[in-house]
Amino acid sequence: MRQSDRLLRGLAALGTLGMFLVNMVGFLDTQTNSAMGCGPDWPLCNGAVIPRFGNVHVLIEFLHRAIVGGFSLLTVIVVVWAWRRYRSSRPVKLFGALAVGFIVIQSLLGAAAVLWVNPTWVLALHLGFGMLSMIGMELLTVMLWWDPIEGKHIPVGQSASQLAGWFSFIWVYTFIAIYWGSYVAFRGAGAACPGWPLCGLNGWSLPTTGFEWLDAIHRLFALGLAILTVWVLVRLWRIRDRDRATMWGAWLMAVFVATQILTGANLVWSHIRTNPYLLHVGNLMVLFGIESYLTLVTWPDPKVQTDSQGDERPVPEGLSAHR
Repeated sequence: MRQSDRLLRGLAALGTLGMFLVNMVGFLDTQTNSAMGCGPDWPLCNGAVIPRFGNVHVLIEFLHRAIVGGFSLLTVIVVVWAWRRYRSSRPVKLFGALAVGFIVIQSLLGAAAVLWVNPTWVLALHLGFGMLSMIGMELLTVMLWWDPIEGKHIPVGQSASQLAGWFSFIWVYTFIAIYWGSYVAFRGAGAACPGWPLCGLNGWSLPTTGFEWLDAIHRLFALGLAILTVWVLVRLWRIRDRDRATMWGAWLMAVFVATQILTGANLVWSHIRTNPYLLHVGNLMVLFGIESYLTLVTWPDPKVQTDSQGDERPVPEGLSAHR
C-alpha cells in the first residue's frame, strides 16, 4: 500500500472522530442554552470574526462554529482526495457525497436556527443531519479501509440475505427516534416525566399532559429498539457458526442499546444535568455508528449470491451487471 493511501485512511478516521466531536459540542451548545451566544449574527459572532468572550455562552457557541468549520474543511479534503484516488468506486463516491452534502445542509439549518431564533423543528433537523454527516464520513472511512478499487465486501454468509432488511429497518427506526428525542428536548419536555420508566414521581404513573406524552413516546422508542435488538440476536444465534463477525457486532449493538436505556434513566434521575446528558447523546452516536456499520456489511454484495444453505457463490457475469 502506498504511503499516501495510509495518510488518506488516517485523515478519514480523524474526520470521523472530528464529526463526532462536532455533534458533541453541538449538543453541549443546545443543552447550555448557548445557541444564541453569538447573537443573531451568522457567520460572524456578535458582529466580529473573533468576539469578546464575556461569558461562557459566547465561548461555547464560538467553539461550536470553529470546530464545525475546521472539521468540515478536513472532510471536504478527504472526500475530494478519495474521489480522485478511487474514481471507479461507487461506494466511495456515495458516502463522500453524503458526508459533504449533509454538512452543507447542517450548516444551512444552523444558520436558519440563528436567524429565526431557534425554532424547535429546525434545531432537531440540524442535529439530525449532523448525525448523518458523521455516518457518511464513518462509512467512507470503512470503505477506504477495505479495498475500494475492487469494491470487496466483508463476507457475511447467510445473514446478508436474511438480516440486511432488519438492520436497515433498525437504522431507520433509530434515526426517527433520534429526531423525536431532539424534538422532545427542544420543546422542553425532556423532564416532563420526573420518574422512570413511566411518569409521576414514583415512575409508574401514566402520562396525562401533552408534554408527558411527548416524553413517554420517546421512552417507548427505546423499548421498541430493545425488542428489535433482541429479535435480531435470536435470528443471528441460529447461524452463529457461519457468521460470528456479525454476531459479535450485534452483541455490541445490544450492549449500547442497554447503556442507552440506562443513561436515559440516569438523565431523568439527574434532572437533565449536563454531564449525564452528554453521556446519553455520546452513547447514542456510538450506537448509531454501530448500526450503520452492521447495515453496510450485511447488505448483499451484488457480485455474490447466497443459496438456500446460506453458502455464498459468485453471480454469473451477465446477472451481476444488471443488479
